[in-house]
Amino acid sequence: MAKVMISVPDEFLLEIDKTAEAEHRTRSELIREALRQYTQTAKGYTKPADNPVVRDAAAQLRSVRWKGRFDSTQIIRKMRDSRYTK
Repeated sequence: MAKVMISVPDEFLLEIDKTAEAEHRTRSELIREALRQYTQTAKGYTKPADNPVVRDAAAQLRSVRWKGRFDSTQIIRKMRDSRYTK
């Protein structure tokens, strides 16, 4: 693992250390997680569940009830047809 040296104001470092202690993490773990989240956000990354289209599709799938054997064709047709009626 590579090491990186950064400079931060003393007050900010105290805040980082308090947060790390409260979350039972090391300073390095906290900073790695913060950078990971920042770089994913900067790339426009969002979790699939945060996408409204994905949420709507999942809600539609949960609303489908079928009897007997599972048939994905029925679900796909229902979802496709609901798009054209909006």
